[in-house]
Amino acid sequence: MSAVHVLTARLIGDRRPTAARVRVEVVGPPAPRLRTRRAGLAVALGLLAVAAVQLLTDQAIRHEWVPLRDPIYFDKLELLHNHPAFFAPDPGRPLTVLCVGSSRTLNGVNAAALGPALSAALGRPATAFNFGQAGAGPVTTAVYTRRLIAAGVKPGVVLIEVHPVFLAGQRSDPPETRWLMPVRLRPEELPLVRSWGFPADDPPAHGLRGRLAPWYEYRFLILDRYAPVLLMGGRLNAGHEPDAHGFVRVAPVPPEESRVLLEMTHRQYADYFPLFRPTGCGVEALRDTLERCRSAGWRAGLVLMPESSAFRGWYNQDGLKHCAAVLAGLVDEFGVPLIDARTWVPDELIGDGHHLTGAGADVLTERLARDALAPWLRTPPGPTP
Repeated sequence: MSAVHVLTARLIGDRRPTAARVRVEVVGPPAPRLRTRRAGLAVALGLLAVAAVQLLTDQAIRHEWVPLRDPIYFDKLELLHNHPAFFAPDPGRPLTVLCVGSSRTLNGVNAAALGPALSAALGRPATAFNFGQAGAGPVTTAVYTRRLIAAGVKPGVVLIEVHPVFLAGQRSDPPETRWLMPVRLRPEELPLVRSWGFPADDPPAHGLRGRLAPWYEYRFLILDRYAPVLLMGGRLNAGHEPDAHGFVRVAPVPPEESRVLLEMTHRQYADYFPLFRPTGCGVEALRDTLERCRSAGWRAGLVLMPESSAFRGWYNQDGLKHCAAVLAGLVDEFGVPLIDARTWVPDELIGDGHHLTGAGADVLTERLARDALAPWLRTPPGPTP
C-alpha cells in the first residue's frame, strides 16, 4: 500500500458535469526516520523521568521528608509526638520520664505503668515513655539523644541504660557494629561517632550512588516502608512493635526454650566476655550522652538492667571491677545516680539471659518506681557539677 491513496467518487444523484467530488486521503505509517526520532524522544523522556524521581527521592531522604534513613528512630519519634507533655515547657506539665537504651530497656520498662506508679509515689502527675530500640548501644543512644534535643524533646528525667558488654573495648569491632549500620547515620554524624572510636565508613548511599540511585541503595527500606508484602525475610522491626508508650511486652518463655535462647545469647557475645574491659567507644559515647543531658537541662540517671545469674557469670571478673570503677567515675563527674537492677528479676522471668518477659517487666517497673526513682526524685536536683 502506498503512502497516500486517493479515492474519487461522484456524489450520488448528481449527474451534472460539474458534480462535486470528494477527495479522501488515508495517511499510512510514518517514514522510518520519523519513527526513529519519536522512539528516541520517548526514551529520552523516560530517562529524564527516572532521573527526576531518583533525584527527588535522594532529596526526600537527605532532608528527612520521608523516614527512610533510620525508620526505627523516626517511627519512635512519631509515637513520642503523641505525648505532648514531652515537648511542653516545664511550668504546669506533669513529670516526664524518658527511658533510652537497647532492647533490654525496650522489653524491660513498662512506661504506661511507670507513670502512674510514680504519680502515686510522688503525689504529682507523671508520665513516661520508652525510647528503647533493639540493638541500640551507647553510641546509638548518644546519637539519638542529640537528635531528640534538636527535635525539641524536653523530658524532666531521662534514664540511660548501661549495657556493660557494649562498653567492651578489647576488639576492633565493638558489639554495636552488628546493629548500627553507617547508612542509618546522617553525614554529619559520621565524624562524631568516629571521634568516639566507633568504626564507621562513609556508606555509598551518602555519596554519588545515593544521589543517582537511591531506589537501589535504599531498596530494602523502601520495600519495608511501602511494600512489605514483597519482603521475603520479614520486616525490619518485626517482633518489636511498641505500644502507645514505646514498650514491647514479651510473652512467657518455657524453660526448655529459655535454655536454647540462653545458649544463643552466649554465642552472640562470647567474643567479648573472656577479656572484657570497658575501654571502648561505648564509654566515650556514654560520657557524651551525659554531657548533652546536662547541657539540655535533662535530669539524668544511669541504669544497669537485669541479667540472669548465668549471664552475670560470663563476665571477666576483673573486667567487672574495672566497669564499676568507670561508672563510679561518671557518677562522680556528672552527679547522677546509678541504679543497679541486675539482680532485681528472677531468672525464670528473663527469657534469654538479659531480655525480660512481660511478667519480668512488671517486676522491674514496679521496683524501679518504688525503690529507685521515687526516693531520687523526692530530692531536689543539686548544683550542676
